[in-house]
Amino acid sequence: MREWADDAKERILLVAPVASDVREVMIEGPSGLMQCYPPGHRPEYNPSRHLITFPSGAIGMTRSADEPERLRGPQFTKFWADELCAWRFVQDAWDQIMFGFRLPTAALRGIITTTPKPLPVLKKLLKNSATVVTSASSYENRANLSDAYYREVISPYEGTRLGRQEILGEVLEDTPGALWKRGMIDATRIRPDEIRWDLIVRTVIALDPAVTNTPDSDETGIVAASLTRSGHGLVLDDLSCRETPLGWAKLAIAAMFSRRADRIVGERNNGGDLIESNLRTINANIPYRSVWASHGKATRAEPVAALYEQGRIHHVGSLGKLEDEMCAFVPGQPAKPSPNRMDALVWALTELFNLDGEKRTAQVPYGAGSSYQISPI
Repeated sequence: MREWADDAKERILLVAPVASDVREVMIEGPSGLMQCYPPGHRPEYNPSRHLITFPSGAIGMTRSADEPERLRGPQFTKFWADELCAWRFVQDAWDQIMFGFRLPTAALRGIITTTPKPLPVLKKLLKNSATVVTSASSYENRANLSDAYYREVISPYEGTRLGRQEILGEVLEDTPGALWKRGMIDATRIRPDEIRWDLIVRTVIALDPAVTNTPDSDETGIVAASLTRSGHGLVLDDLSCRETPLGWAKLAIAAMFSRRADRIVGERNNGGDLIESNLRTINANIPYRSVWASHGKATRAEPVAALYEQGRIHHVGSLGKLEDEMCAFVPGQPAKPSPNRMDALVWALTELFNLDGEKRTAQVPYGAGSSYQISPI
């Protein structure tokens, strides 16, 4: 970035998964852009204008990949895309970046910094003869990592499949024996503007709570999903978090109102009545249904995976961490950490499609054989 910005004519686009990442990681973070300049010679950063002015007069424009349409207008000569594989609407955002190279001086040059995942966008880039790939493992960065981080984060994943991706930087294809394949999810993925909200008949928020609340605890899975009139499911949001019981209860209730959901569903195996009591502490009138995991994860997940195979479930944008858990889940093999995001997804779709056969207070009919097109839903 410093080398490019020495030329006053450069207009450089900086894109991160969300707006806060641009400022906290790319610009002002410990390894951000400002740290690459000596004090007194640093660029001027104006966060309200999403603008960086370099000492030479070159301009940097900051944008969030979470809003692809805001990438439509700017024209630039270079770009820096951080954590490309974590962008929710990666294909749309990438397309808009490519359309931004309209200036005569633009040479279609940029840099991507990311943990690699087998996404179509990245795989296509890797096959492009003009792409230069530099990779490094976390071991090569050992001098800059704290002992606690190395002990608690790096060491537990050494020798694992996830470690090959996160530590060694390998692009991994599908896990042998996993219930879900990435191609299965990619084939039916949609954008928010493809949703016909008037054809939505039900929306639920599913909770799979963590047993404890410590820095080492599993996450609390929170997933929002909807059912369409034609019998297809939409996975709207993955709001999973590490929070106190009151914290995740507030998140779930906020999601219920923002998504106009008709019910919150929660697993009571570990938490007992904790979920309901936490929710009703905040709002006594919350519609809630507790579910009991009488079968193992694989037995519960297989009917949901079958819906994906039939092309009836659609993720709205990329839900990276949720999809990582899904595509790593192999029946009969222990999962560490616990796939709470996947569990919440399974509970949400089980509720919407009545996969457990239990009676609902408001059963919603749908036609399994209905004709269907991706757009509109």
